[in-house]
Amino acid sequence: MTFPCPARPLPPQHLACPRPPVVVGSALQDLGVLLTLARKQRGLTQEQLGHLADVSTSTVRALEAGAEGVAMANFFKVRQALGLLGQVDQLLDPRQDPETLAYAERQLRAPR
Repeated sequence: MTFPCPARPLPPQHLACPRPPVVVGSALQDLGVLLTLARKQRGLTQEQLGHLADVSTSTVRALEAGAEGVAMANFFKVRQALGLLGQVDQLLDPRQDPETLAYAERQLRAPR
């Protein structure tokens, strides 16, 4: 099964994209649940959050539903409106990445 891709110039043979891996869809849904929880804990409606974040209500709904294709900038704008933008640094924190240690060990063992 395929779904339409976001609007961008593509050759005709690429008009549909394959579904993402299940794990990606699950992660997006998990983020949506957390976003909904954060909004509700602040006593905000989707409309109010959209206004604070300068995004449409449908964008807030899409983010909370775990929909694909929402611009990362909009995700960050919503996080900013919730006072949670600072947590974004933790997403790719090298101290939390097991490959960081493996890379450091390889570098130490490399001939000089």
